[in-house]
Amino acid sequence: MSVIENIFEPSRLLLVWHHSQPGTPRHRRVVGELVRHGEDASFRYLKNTDDFHAALEEGFHEFPAFSDKAGGEHHTGALDVFMRRLPPRKREDFKEYLAQYSLPSDFSGSAFSLLGYTGARLASDTFELCPDLSDAKAPLDFVIEASGTQYHTEEGKIFSEDDPVTFEADFDNEHDKNAVKIIHSGSVVGFVNKALAPSFRRLLDSGGVEGSVLRFTERKSKSRLIILVRYL
Repeated sequence: MSVIENIFEPSRLLLVWHHSQPGTPRHRRVVGELVRHGEDASFRYLKNTDDFHAALEEGFHEFPAFSDKAGGEHHTGALDVFMRRLPPRKREDFKEYLAQYSLPSDFSGSAFSLLGYTGARLASDTFELCPDLSDAKAPLDFVIEASGTQYHTEEGKIFSEDDPVTFEADFDNEHDKNAVKIIHSGSVVGFVNKALAPSFRRLLDSGGVEGSVLRFTERKSKSRLIILVRYL
């Protein structure tokens, strides 16, 4: 299996939330940001955004570690709060954890970078972190899960590891002005997730973006298409 070779060190991570109720649309809403400051980071809610207000209407309250009542930034220990969502590097199975995200066993990136690559996801809630690629410089590699694959993939569609995929801005998309289509063998098989799409579009506009299939799985009518992206 391909692994990430060029590690990206982001300066900003977006906190993304989605609805957890079965049968409801899984809109990814950007509700906050984690901004890097040397070896630590500050967190704040993005209260004056459409996504934040839409999330409130859909049932979002607050990230458990940060009370929304305080309002401002949370400077102290913000990085540690999110790192507690990851297994410690000293664990015997940490290499297996890295492999889940196509990261090398000798991963040497920062804690902040590790949060960006893993998303700091937990099975117990519906939060994840998403890297902001606005200041990304080539070369770098990252992994994405295509959004909407179950709606755009024909039954019996075959994906093989290392199959090439391409990306194309979807200027006619009425739901997302920054939408990016993912194309495999001439067919649209999903989209770059909405939280990542704005900064992904900037990379796409500059050229040098390549993609390939890492894996495709189907389970209980749920399709997952995982793609390795290289920015050269």
